[in-house]
Amino acid sequence: MMRRAGRAAAIAAALIATAATSSTAAAAGQPPTGAGPPHGPTATGDPWTLTSNSYAAQDITRTPFVGNGYLGERLPAVGQGYQGDLGPAGYQLDQQPKQRLTTSMVAGVYDKGLTSSVPGMEYMASLPTWTTMALGVDGHTLDAAVPQDRISGYRQRLDLAHGAVDTSMTWTPEDGKATGVRVDVLANRSLEHLGQVRLTVTPRWTGDLDLSALLDGAGAQGVNATSRAVDTAADTATVQLTTPGDDTRVAETQRLVAGPGTTVSARTAAQPSDDAATAGEKWTLPVTAGATYTVTKYVGIATSDDPGDPAATAAATVRDAVREGWSKLTARHDADWAALWRPNILAAGDTDLQADIDMSFYTLYSSLRAGSSWSIPPAGLTSQDYNGDIFWDADTWMFPSLLAFHPELARSIVMFRSRTRAQAEADARSNGYAGGIWAWDNGPGGVCGDLGHPMCVTFEDHLEGDIALAQWQYYQATGDTEWLRDHGYPVLRDVAAFWASRATKGADGRYHIDGVTGPDEYHEHVDDNATTNAGAVLALRNAAAAAAVLHQRPDPAWATIADGIAVPTDADGSHPEYAGYTDQTVKQADTVMLAYPLGYVTDPSSAAADLDRYMPVTDVNGPAMTDSVESVVAAQIQQPGCLDYTLFENSYQPYVKGPFRQFSETQGDVPLQGGGTGPAFTFATGAGGFLQTFLNGFGGIRWNSDGLALAPTLPPQLASGVTLAGIQYRGSRLDVRIGARTTTVALTSGRAVTVRTPDGAERLTRGRPLSLPTARPDRAATDDLARCQTASAASAQPAMPPAGAVDGNDTTTWTASAGSSSLQVALSGRSLTDHLRVRWGTGRPDTYTVEVQDGSGTTWHQVDQGAVPALGDLVARWSRTEATAVRLSFDGAVPASVATLSVPRAQAADLTAVLTAEGTSPGRTATVHLALTSVGGTDARRVESRLRVPDGWQVSADPGPVTIARDGHADLGWTVTPPAGQATTAARLTATTSWDGTAGRDTQTAATVLPVVTPSPLGSTVEAEDGALSGGAQVASDHGGYTGGGFVAGWYTGASDTVAVDVPAAGPRAVTIRYANSLGGQRPPLENVTRTITLTAGGADQQVELPVTGGWETWSTVTVPVDLPAGDDPISLTVGSADSGSVNIDSLAVD
Repeated sequence: MMRRAGRAAAIAAALIATAATSSTAAAAGQPPTGAGPPHGPTATGDPWTLTSNSYAAQDITRTPFVGNGYLGERLPAVGQGYQGDLGPAGYQLDQQPKQRLTTSMVAGVYDKGLTSSVPGMEYMASLPTWTTMALGVDGHTLDAAVPQDRISGYRQRLDLAHGAVDTSMTWTPEDGKATGVRVDVLANRSLEHLGQVRLTVTPRWTGDLDLSALLDGAGAQGVNATSRAVDTAADTATVQLTTPGDDTRVAETQRLVAGPGTTVSARTAAQPSDDAATAGEKWTLPVTAGATYTVTKYVGIATSDDPGDPAATAAATVRDAVREGWSKLTARHDADWAALWRPNILAAGDTDLQADIDMSFYTLYSSLRAGSSWSIPPAGLTSQDYNGDIFWDADTWMFPSLLAFHPELARSIVMFRSRTRAQAEADARSNGYAGGIWAWDNGPGGVCGDLGHPMCVTFEDHLEGDIALAQWQYYQATGDTEWLRDHGYPVLRDVAAFWASRATKGADGRYHIDGVTGPDEYHEHVDDNATTNAGAVLALRNAAAAAAVLHQRPDPAWATIADGIAVPTDADGSHPEYAGYTDQTVKQADTVMLAYPLGYVTDPSSAAADLDRYMPVTDVNGPAMTDSVESVVAAQIQQPGCLDYTLFENSYQPYVKGPFRQFSETQGDVPLQGGGTGPAFTFATGAGGFLQTFLNGFGGIRWNSDGLALAPTLPPQLASGVTLAGIQYRGSRLDVRIGARTTTVALTSGRAVTVRTPDGAERLTRGRPLSLPTARPDRAATDDLARCQTASAASAQPAMPPAGAVDGNDTTTWTASAGSSSLQVALSGRSLTDHLRVRWGTGRPDTYTVEVQDGSGTTWHQVDQGAVPALGDLVARWSRTEATAVRLSFDGAVPASVATLSVPRAQAADLTAVLTAEGTSPGRTATVHLALTSVGGTDARRVESRLRVPDGWQVSADPGPVTIARDGHADLGWTVTPPAGQATTAARLTATTSWDGTAGRDTQTAATVLPVVTPSPLGSTVEAEDGALSGGAQVASDHGGYTGGGFVAGWYTGASDTVAVDVPAAGPRAVTIRYANSLGGQRPPLENVTRTITLTAGGADQQVELPVTGGWETWSTVTVPVDLPAGDDPISLTVGSADSGSVNIDSLAVD
C-alpha cells in the first residue's frame, strides 16, 4: 500500500476536527417535483415504487407500512386489517417474548406499568387496527388468514414518492367466484389525524358481497377500551380508549362512504361482546359481474396529548374528510410528500441503491413530523420493538441526516430532550448528581430506573454526551439563537453540570468516569470508556461555547474538567475501549466513534488505528450500528484504497430485507439479546446510519458555527457520482454534486454561505458555484493491480464481500460461505504479472489454484496450484505473463477468508513482513524481530522500517535503509525496554516498512503483541487474571469456585494470556492449568465437549485438551510436561486457529 501525504492529510484533519388514487398509481415511479431526474428501470420498475409480486402472509419482511409522523400503520400482505403471530418480535425491555403484529401506532401514546416485573416501564401502545375492510363471500373471508391458494395475480406496491400502499389481487374463495380486489391505504401527511382506506372490487360473478369494516381491537395492546358507539345511519363508528398507568385518552372514529354505483342493501353494527375495543359496520353489497364497486373509509384518531377533546377532534376529522373528498385530500397529501422529497440523495445510474436511499428516508419521514416533540424510537412508528422507547438511536443515528435536509423534523428529536428536562433534573437529584440525567430508555415520562436497576447512572452514561452533541449540532446547523437560549442551552448546561459532578479526580491528576457501559453493551460496568469520556469532554466544551453565544458565563470548572478527563492512547495511536481492555469482541461501534461523530480524534493515523483495531473484533452478528460509522471515518481519513466502499456496502446490504427494502437490526433472524425475540424490524436506526455514509462520509459534511465544512470524496464503485440535493445550512440551501474528479457546490436559495474545505474557506453565493476537487484515495500511486478493482466471488458471507479482499486494508475480508470457493478480480488494465500475495483472514483452506485471464481478456490459463501454507502469507508465483484478471479457487474444510489479495506489477518490488517479540518483564530489555522477504519481480530498494512502541518505552534506533535482492531475506531487529514501573500489559507493537515501487513508495505493516509481566517464583501458583491478556481474554467473576480475584474468560480465537516464572535451572518442568469447561461456545449451538487450547512454554507449542468439568463452577486441572530454559520464562495460553477454546482459566502452576 502507498501512503498519501499532503492534501489527504489535510482533508482528514479538517474533517475529523470539526394514497393512492388512480392518478397517484399512474404517477408511481416518477420522482417527486424537485427530487431529481427520472431513474431508469430496476427489477421493481423504478426506485420510487417497491413491489412484492408474491403473496406470503407469514413473512414480516413483506409487510409494508404507511405513516405521517403522527399515525403509523403496518399492513399485512392482504393489504388491510390485523395480523398477528408474524414471528418473534424484536427486543422487549421486560424480557418477555412477544409475537410480531401489524401495529397501529400514534406518536406519544404509551402505557406504563403493565408488567409487574418492571413497574415503571413505559411501552408504546398499539391501537385498534383502522385499515380493516374484510370481504366475505358465502362464508369465506378475505383477511390475513386467507389461504394462499385462493390468491392469484397478486401485487403489493409501496409508493415512496406519495407515501401510500396499494394491494391488488384476484381472490377466488370458491370456484366461479373470482373477485378482483384493490386496497389503497395512506396516512395523510397534510392532516395528521387522518387515515384513508379505499377498497375497489370487481367481481366476475353476480350476487351479494359482504364487507366488514372495523376499528379492530385485535390489534390493540397496552390500551383499555372505555366506550364505543356505532351509528349505522351515519355510517360512523367510534372507539374510545385509555392507556393504563399513563392515562392518555385516545379516540378512533371511522366513516364509510359508498362510491358511485355502489349500493348497500344491509347495514349491521359490529360490536363484539368479547372485544370492547372493536367497533364498525358490516355491509351487504349487491354486485354484478364485471362492474366495479368502491368503498372509502376515513379514519380520525386523536389523543389527549393533542389540543382539544380527542373524540371531538376524531369526529371532526372524518366529517371534514368526507366533505373534502378523496381526490382533494390525496392531492394535499401528495404535495406534502413532494416537499419532503425535494431535498434528497441521488445515486447516479444505480436505481437499486437509489431505492435503498429512498426507503431509508421514507422510514424516517413516516415516523416524524414538524412541530412535534416525541422524537423517534429505534423502529419508528412501524413496531413496538424496544418498547417504542427513545434511545441514543434518535440523537446519534437518525438525527444527523434529518438535520441536513429537514431541520424542522430533526427539531422533534432535540425538543424531546428539552421537554423531558425537568424529569432529567429530578433523576439527577435522586441519584446524587448535579444537572440532568436522561434515562437510557426514555418513554415520554423520562423516568429513571425502568428496568428495576439504575438505568441512568453506572449504565450507558454516554447517552448524555450524545444528547448534548445533537443539541449543539442543531444550533450550529440552524443558527437559531432563540432556540438555543430557550431549549438547547438549558439541556447543554444540565449535561455539563452532570459530567462535572460525575467525573472524579484520581491520584494521577486526571479525571475519570468509572462504572459505565459504553455503546459496546458486551462490557458493562467498566472504567474510562473512551467514547463516554470523550463525549463528556465535548459536552463540557460545547456547553461553554453555547454560553458564550448567549453572553452567559459558564461554570469555570467545565473547562478544567474537560481538559483533564482521561482518554488513553496506545502505542499504535489507537484507543483502548476502556481501562483494561484486551481486544475482546465488541457488539457494535464504540471507540471508532471518537473520530465520527464525536470529532474528538483529529489525527487521521489515530482514527485509522482505531478502525484497524476494532473492525476485526466487532461482532459480525451485531446490529446495523457499526459499518456506517466506520465508512464515514474511512472516507475522511483518506488512506490509499477504497475501504470506505467495503464498509459502505456492509452498512446496508446485509441488513436490507424483503421487497420493500426495510432495515433489520441484524443480518439474520437471531436476536442480539432478550431470550425468545427476533431482531428489531423495521430498524430505523440502521436506515439513519446508512444515510450518513453519503452526507458525512462521501460529502464530508461537518457543522460549524462559522461555516459549513465539506470534504467530498468518492470510491471508484460510485464514480458515476452522488448528489446531495438541498442541504440546509442556516436558512440557505445547497446542492453538492460529487463527481469522479470534481465536486460542484451551488447555492440554490438563501444568503451566502462560507464553505470550509480542506484547502481553505470560500464564499458561496447565488450564481457562482464552487468547484472542488473530489478526493480519490483509490487513485493513490500503487503497484498493486488488484487494489480497488472489480471483485466477484462464488459465495460470500454477510458483511464479508469480495470487495473486502481488494480495498487496500488488511482488516476487512472476503470470506466464502463454503469450503469450495473462488475469488475473481479484474486487474487495472493489461499488465505483466508474475505473482500474487494473499494475506489470510480467519480461515485458511487446504489448497489453492490460480488462473489468469490473458491480455485479450477472453482466455483463462492455470498458472499455479498447491497447498496453502500453515503460517504466513500465500505467495503464488508463475512465469511472467500479461493478464487482465486473476481467479483464485480454494478447497478445504474451512471456508477461505482473504484479508488482502494483491497482484503487483511484474516489474515491481514486493515484500512480506512478519513481526515477532518474546515476553519480558518491567524494566527488562526485549528483542523485537522483523523478518522481511522479497517476493517481487525485482530487488526491493531503500527498504526502511520503523517500529512504534508505547509512550515511555525505550527503543533502539530504527535500522538504516537496506536493499533486499529478489527472493532474498532480511532480518531486522530492535531492543525495547518497558519502564521499571510498567504494569502488566500486552503491548501492541507495529512495524511499518516502505520501499521504492514503480509508482512511488509502497508500504507494508506488521504487528505483534509483547507481553510484559513480572515473573513469579518457580513452584508458585499464578492467577490467570494477573497475566498479560490480549486478543479478547478478559477477567470475569460470574462463576464461583475460583481462586484469587477472578478467572479469565473470553477464550475465543486469538485470545491469549501470558504469565512468567523465574526458573533457576534449565530442565523438564510441569505446568498445571486449573480450568472449567461446561456447556458453552461463542455462539449457538452451545456444546458440552472437550475443548482445546495451545500452551507455549520454552519456545515450543503444544495443544492441550481440557475435558468437560461438569459445570462452570466445577474446576479441574490438567498437567502438561514442558522443557524450560533458565531465566525468566514466559508461559502463554492461546486459542489458535485449530483450537476450540470456550473455557475459563483460573490459574497456572509451574513446578
